[in-house]
Amino acid sequence: MDSSLWSALPEHLVERVLARLPLSSFFRFRSVCKTWNNLMHSTTFLQAYAEVPSQEPWFLMFTDDDYRDGSTYDPTLNKWHHIPLPTLPCDEVFFPAAAAGGLVCLGCYDDGWKRFVVCNPLTKKWRELPPMLNPPFRLYTVGMVVDKETKAFKVLVAGTCEIYEIYESSTNCWKKTCILPAGFYRWHHSILCNGFLYSRRFQFDGLVAYDIREGVWSQIQAPMPHSFDYHVLVECQGRLYTVGGLLKNEMTKRICILELHTSKLEWVEVDRMPSMLCDEFLKDGASFSCTGYSDLVLIYITGGLRDRMVLLYELSTRIWRRLPRCSLPDYRMKDGLLDGISFEPRLDATV
Repeated sequence: MDSSLWSALPEHLVERVLARLPLSSFFRFRSVCKTWNNLMHSTTFLQAYAEVPSQEPWFLMFTDDDYRDGSTYDPTLNKWHHIPLPTLPCDEVFFPAAAAGGLVCLGCYDDGWKRFVVCNPLTKKWRELPPMLNPPFRLYTVGMVVDKETKAFKVLVAGTCEIYEIYESSTNCWKKTCILPAGFYRWHHSILCNGFLYSRRFQFDGLVAYDIREGVWSQIQAPMPHSFDYHVLVECQGRLYTVGGLLKNEMTKRICILELHTSKLEWVEVDRMPSMLCDEFLKDGASFSCTGYSDLVLIYITGGLRDRMVLLYELSTRIWRRLPRCSLPDYRMKDGLLDGISFEPRLDATV
């Protein structure tokens, strides 16, 4: 391209072009000049960027127990990016708890879940939320939702001692919600589907759902197979899926995808990992973890060495694929991938 033609383009057209670049290319091109470097703070650029359809989710994976180091997988480019994490308070460990609309919520445990922060991993902006009314000693679930028009967000926290609170950024306050249905719970991320935040109960008797608009909980009696070891809930095109393992003698033998048929309130298997791939992935009886957002699920061996494969499953096409090795140096990968969360990468997400 003739450089004189490019330099003659009006600034608003340049911003529209740059807003449509893959995010990794945008970050690379910021080094071209000061003007491009300051685009993330430009109102007109962010307005142009807001009109661009969302890209595929990214997967923020942590490689140390302090949750200060890690790498981010970009499925669009099939590449790992080493994006520095936001500089949170250095004397605390913050765990990934929920994500929505380009934002990630992290929680800190100190004799109870007393501190939560919300950040944009791309812009490094973060906000510490005010203290909860009654911090729970143990978490059941954390969910998050972002209003696409106003950019306001809500964070839902449910935990022990009948603590069920929701934070609204528009008021910068927590308020109590109605009581969670009785039962036993273990920690799970909530996922948003058709206006409800869904979470898993400890028993095999189904889910609980929080109605964002009405502010009420409900219980969904949809039992899972007793031989199914649940791992993660995922929403795809308005439908609920779960990813987990089929157990035999308390060991995972197959990894399956189940879909919730809402009309019959039953889980139906819709796909499973090919046998040869599954045997290779689960060699030596390893246990696995996964994190998902939209129609993508990243599956990995927790704490697996660098040579252990990492897989990506696409719900809409039912394709399994191997990921390239994370290119972090060995000393930063000595413990493998320990935990992670998937999020929608958005430059215009504000805290």
